[in-house]
Amino acid sequence: MKPQLERAKHSPVTIDGASGTFTPAPSKIKLNALEDVRREMAHVYREARDRKIDSSEAGRLAYILTGIGKLIEATEIEKRLSQMERKLLK
Repeated sequence: MKPQLERAKHSPVTIDGASGTFTPAPSKIKLNALEDVRREMAHVYREARDRKIDSSEAGRLAYILTGIGKLIEATEIEKRLSQMERKLLK
């Protein structure tokens, strides 16, 4: 069995329809908390710094991550406000 096919049995891959080559599927990134977003943004920065990804791509990813971070903040504030309102109205 080909080494690529053997690896495919153990981890998710993407198969190029034209060439039939296997590439590892992108890992799922947990972005449920601000710490997760901070960690991913630092990862994007390091990848751009090491020239593993283009700086314009890093900028786009950082912009998206910033938006996700703002949504997480807004959600947390909304939850806390609701909790405070419930306590005050009791």
